[in-house]
Amino acid sequence: MSPDSLISVVDDDASVRTAVVSLLRSCGWKALAFDSAEAFLESGELARTHLIITDIQMQGMSGIDLKRELDARGSSVPVIIITAKTDASVMERAKACNPACLLRKPFDSEDFIACVERALA
Repeated sequence: MSPDSLISVVDDDASVRTAVVSLLRSCGWKALAFDSAEAFLESGELARTHLIITDIQMQGMSGIDLKRELDARGSSVPVIIITAKTDASVMERAKACNPACLLRKPFDSEDFIACVERALA
């Protein structure tokens, strides 16, 4: 990853955004936080982003919708989806959009870092 590239974290829960960004930065990665999918898409940061980490359940556009929008735009940026939802239909929809990784909250930091490393490889 070049010094100008970054990981974009999209989650409407401020505590999750802060924790994820802090963990990423502690591992030496550059990370920015966005409180919605719309805010991320409007930011202009997609061009510098090498990985997106997004929650499924958010106000407005969901993480699944964000992944589908990126696919529609022809983006090849990998997406890690995180969720507290565990019902089968949500998990099936999340898997169907082919994320780089799908993690349930709360997730183990080592599992999370392994997902990030695989997605960036």
